[in-house]
Amino acid sequence: MGSITADWQLDFIAALQEKGIAFKEDGRQTLVLLDKGQVAVNMVSLQRDIDPEKLVALQADYQTKNIYLVHLWEDIWKTRRNQVLGRIGSILGLNKTLHGRKAKVLVINQAEADAFLKENHLQASAKAKYKFALHIEGQMVAVALFSGGRPMNRIAPDYRSYELIRFASLIGFTVTGGFSKLLKHFINLVKPNDLMSYADKDWSLGNAYDLSGFKLVAESPAVAIWLNRTAHKRSFTHRLPVALQAGMKDLKKEEQELFLLENDYIPVFNTGNLKYILYL
Repeated sequence: MGSITADWQLDFIAALQEKGIAFKEDGRQTLVLLDKGQVAVNMVSLQRDIDPEKLVALQADYQTKNIYLVHLWEDIWKTRRNQVLGRIGSILGLNKTLHGRKAKVLVINQAEADAFLKENHLQASAKAKYKFALHIEGQMVAVALFSGGRPMNRIAPDYRSYELIRFASLIGFTVTGGFSKLLKHFINLVKPNDLMSYADKDWSLGNAYDLSGFKLVAESPAVAIWLNRTAHKRSFTHRLPVALQAGMKDLKKEEQELFLLENDYIPVFNTGNLKYILYL
């Protein structure tokens, strides 16, 4: 893998020190071990060719040792620094506690959801039909976004499946019972037949879903993503700008990749997703 020498990696190490998070470097890998070795952060630079299967295998190997390994990509650190540190603090159990029973569930608009998730979720916001927040003493402390219903006629004519698209709490805080409170509110209001969601394997083992009654139904392989080096924006191929998609339309796969490289895009990926369904 290599040693920890890149400027961004050293900046991450310095941020851990500033936060008072204990760690030790693994000289064989570009990673650090936190929390007495129970959590590992693998730092993935953009300047080298990376084999997705090696990252998947590395994560699986650490899981067999009961070590929670996450993959921190260079572009994610540079663009989502506070959110990365917040997520690590949450994984390490360093958050302060707020009590969900004291919270009120309120409907919010897309702009309010966008503002909260931009500050508090690693992947920022997304468009959604249903948007709810938990408020405690007038402060928004958690947000959940849900899709509209998708007909599942192969199951039954009136069967509707919905997606939990985002959930985040205020950085530095865990709202006990907050996740389940928002789920119950949505379920009571909309009455879905099931609720589906995805956990990004770069960062999640799906524990929150397991605790809330979701069932793991599928695990996807590494997913190809294109990163615009100037804008530091990640896009799946089908969500690239329209002008780029038009330019790629009649090109072969190898020619498409060259075309994107020439337009300041480089290939990255995540290590797959865990698909969960809550059957109702």
